[in-house]
Amino acid sequence: RNAFSLENFPCFIVSEGNDSWYGFPEHGDHPGFKIGKYNHLGETVHPGSMNRTMTAADEEALRTALRQFFPAANGPLLSYSTCLFTNTPDGHFIIDRHPCHSQVLILSACSGHGFKMSSGIGLHAADMVLAAASTSSSSSPTHASAALERDKELALHRISTKREGHADFLRQAQQMAQLRWAA
Repeated sequence: RNAFSLENFPCFIVSEGNDSWYGFPEHGDHPGFKIGKYNHLGETVHPGSMNRTMTAADEEALRTALRQFFPAANGPLLSYSTCLFTNTPDGHFIIDRHPCHSQVLILSACSGHGFKMSSGIGLHAADMVLAAASTSSSSSPTHASAALERDKELALHRISTKREGHADFLRQAQQMAQLRWAA
């Protein structure tokens, strides 16, 4: 048990092919470490109506990683719980301005991996807000260089018709903007 304690075992993400697992060391009164699988069985569920009982397939999805990466932990199941998270259709965050209302910043870090990245996403959001508030005449070359670097970092997270699921969002946003102005 000591091998998986907070003092001896890190938080982790391991990947093999298209599968990734994550976990945390033992803590408090909870024996054993936590292991989860990103996009577990590839299911899309509704949190109010999903089955929260662990099946043999659920357990096998996790034991695959235990056998390969943590064989000393591949013992009796101590407990389980369902952990849900949201994701964009392409699996990447959205960090961008609204396509029709530039004063609105959209942050969809999503609750799974986004929670772990929240401090970095917050810094990017603060940079975007502060950059919009500053005028180009007061921007220093250093600030301009930092803004260009930030834009490169955020390119993957911009709203784009090239990203899965975004074309519908953009179409709906434009329709809503037209309705607002027509009213």
